[in-house]
Amino acid sequence: MKFYFSLLILFTMSIFAYSQTTNTGAPGGVISAIPTPIPATATPTVNMAAAPKIFSASPNFDFHDVDEGPDIHHEFKIRNKGKSALKITNVGTSCGCTAAVLKKQGSKDEAATLPVEIPAGGRGTILATYHTANRPGHATKVITISCNDPVNPNFQLKLDMTVVRDVDVQPDRVYLYNVKFKEAHDTSIKILGKPGAPLTILSAESANKVVTVTSLAPVTENAPAPAPVPGQPVPKEQKRYGATLMVSLPATQPIGTVADEIVVKTSSPKKPEIRIQVMGKVVGRVQYQPEFFSFSPHQDSPVTIQLTVDPPKGFQIRDVRSVKHLARPSVKKTRGPNGDQFSVIASVVKNLPKDSDGKDQIIVETNDVEQRSVTIEVQAQK
Repeated sequence: MKFYFSLLILFTMSIFAYSQTTNTGAPGGVISAIPTPIPATATPTVNMAAAPKIFSASPNFDFHDVDEGPDIHHEFKIRNKGKSALKITNVGTSCGCTAAVLKKQGSKDEAATLPVEIPAGGRGTILATYHTANRPGHATKVITISCNDPVNPNFQLKLDMTVVRDVDVQPDRVYLYNVKFKEAHDTSIKILGKPGAPLTILSAESANKVVTVTSLAPVTENAPAPAPVPGQPVPKEQKRYGATLMVSLPATQPIGTVADEIVVKTSSPKKPEIRIQVMGKVVGRVQYQPEFFSFSPHQDSPVTIQLTVDPPKGFQIRDVRSVKHLARPSVKKTRGPNGDQFSVIASVVKNLPKDSDGKDQIIVETNDVEQRSVTIEVQAQK
């Protein structure tokens, strides 16, 4: 018995000695695992004193009023005010109406091939171009220079301009969509010259006789004062001269597309003739969507053409067929609270003839006395 008691004391003392040598810093002498320290990852730092620095003394430029038509150009001067090379990787613009390039050193108008490095203290030129044609009114465009400047990696330049037309047409197109059959439709067009420039509208008439110019009345307006230019006298208020046209689509215009053109003769030497497009559609009792659809190769799912009838009461589809038998149409009728509702379900043949262009038409015959049929265009892709 004494032997076992001595053995127990010896074993206890061994454990105590082991805990003292392995966990001398552990609170309360509790045995615990000591984690292996993980070295911290060094964060790269940028030496700002030695970094490149892009700079422009005049990053914003305003053309003020410019004539519509020719391209306008401006050169922005940039400089590297840093202590190391400035690397330019891209010069971009906010839209396709503006172009900008970094000019090649020593060249008049040749663009440099990017990327380009400008040494410390070096200079560069950004040539900006704005296309004024068909863009009347005020615009602001942004040029972005991508570079290795840690403070301004996307350095921006700004252009402002107001493009003035010799003859301004408001609106410059006439849209006559969803005009109901047997209802006349009138719309007005205002034509004005440049501020301070005399303009007379000599004549205006439709080319296809679909619409009619019913009146032509001279008009004079006060032009908005242009923005003041620093160092120049304050501009005076000016007049704008022109005319207002009244254009009429008659109630007798048949159901279908509307296409015409108004030819205007003016006293402007730069714009002696103006052509204003007129487009639209006269709709009847029956409307349908889509009016055209295309089948992709190996398309198995059919297409649904929804018919909207106003009013729906008493309307019926008498027949539906395809002209070239490439499309396979059928009619679906459902009961509605105000009358029957119709749709056309269409698919195409599996294998098109070798000599076929894939074009077909679906003809829907109705009992409507004013719209006896509607035509749906179909294109099957091989």
